[in-house]
Amino acid sequence: MKNLSIKIKLILLFIIIKVVPLLLISYIAFIGIIKLDKYFSSSTKELFLENKQIISNTANKAISDSIEMLDKKSQQSIERLSFEIAKNVASFLYQRDEDILFLSKIKLDQKVLSDFYKSKQREIIVHGEYYYDEKSKRWESSKRIKSIKRQQRKAQLKDNEKEFNYTDPKELKRVKIPIYKE
Repeated sequence: MKNLSIKIKLILLFIIIKVVPLLLISYIAFIGIIKLDKYFSSSTKELFLENKQIISNTANKAISDSIEMLDKKSQQSIERLSFEIAKNVASFLYQRDEDILFLSKIKLDQKVLSDFYKSKQREIIVHGEYYYDEKSKRWESSKRIKSIKRQQRKAQLKDNEKEFNYTDPKELKRVKIPIYKE
């Protein structure tokens, strides 16, 4: 080192003072980048799994809540329908009670009974005749059922437009029969 000129010594000193710290800082930065990449990768995976779990739990909760509410709505609908049927049956029976009380208070003869019998009629739907087909193990109609072309209708409410199904009632044969028939 003693034989080197001042110029070379200055260049070597410059390299040691400038380049070596620069290489050391570059190496530290490279190690830091690698560790930062590992940290971001692991935290991103953890965050993804955590969000996936939260979304899955939320979806499962929403589905179970929907099922519960649909069950309640179905139960209420069935209860309402049962109540309407019971109310109609009770109304029919009360009317028959009134008829019996009315008949018990008047003087009866054959004409009064005949007129009363004819005046108390109710409309019913007459279905076709059916037989059991052993081959298909089903009930079959003895008459060919005509297919009726129905006109499509639109929903009255905007919310129902997507899943609105409207079916016009079929033309069914209706007859009036006496209520009191023995």
